[in-house]
Amino acid sequence: MNRLCFVVPWLLMGCGGGKSSESDRATSETQATPYTFPYALNAPADAVTLPKRLREVSGLTYYKDNKLLCIQDEEAAVFVYDIEKKQITQEVGFGGYGDFEGIEYVNGDVYALESDGNLQRFTLDLSSPKSVQVARIPTDLPAKTEVEGLGYDPKTERLLIAVKKGGGTSSSRAVYSFGLRSRAVYREMQLPEETLRSAGVDPDEFKPSALAVHPETGDWYVLSSASHQLIVTNGQKQVLHVEKLDKKQLPQPEGICFAPNGDLFIASEGKGKSGYLLRFGSR
Repeated sequence: MNRLCFVVPWLLMGCGGGKSSESDRATSETQATPYTFPYALNAPADAVTLPKRLREVSGLTYYKDNKLLCIQDEEAAVFVYDIEKKQITQEVGFGGYGDFEGIEYVNGDVYALESDGNLQRFTLDLSSPKSVQVARIPTDLPAKTEVEGLGYDPKTERLLIAVKKGGGTSSSRAVYSFGLRSRAVYREMQLPEETLRSAGVDPDEFKPSALAVHPETGDWYVLSSASHQLIVTNGQKQVLHVEKLDKKQLPQPEGICFAPNGDLFIASEGKGKSGYLLRFGSR
């Protein structure tokens, strides 16, 4: 398949520019084989109330040594959360302002996603209260596009950017990607309305708020906070499974990630109260 892409240079904070490009994966939209969902979302292995500093948690990623990196709205800071101690062990600022909607840790670098689709990349120095070498990466997504989800696909070495609200029909319900090697932006997937309806998902309510790639299967797990659903897709316009989320456990789910062993973590804002973090073991 032909792919139109554009190269995005690494730019220091304050720079901009770039042109967008699209590339859809051509696939069948029907599921060929039965799918077994590997988690019991009604029975979390662990459920904790997050500290007040993470009341508006908007993204999380697995870091290392039983630690997660968390980010929250409108604060340019990374919170290191210890899963075993169940507390924030460190807070590292990366400067600037913005509406941050996702975070990913990849090969020693941290990527923070802004609501307009632009990225910030920096290294994390836990010996200092501030990060170093902050760079801004413009993605030049369609105008007025709002995003709310950042994941990473190790097979393609691309960051995945989920669109919450499209700036037009070309970006609605789409997932874009940024190639860490190519420095190019692609349109990876756009779920058609008929595909969502056939899976029991209302297209008008499907507004991605987070996504993550399963470390073993490579499937994409997409949270929709508006519809309180978790949608599993193979990244090729196929909806493999849909799970309804408990509004009491997860009033506003905004973050999702996996541990290397397959454990699933989902974080939720508290809607004025403390946030929540749930862990689910694979069955």
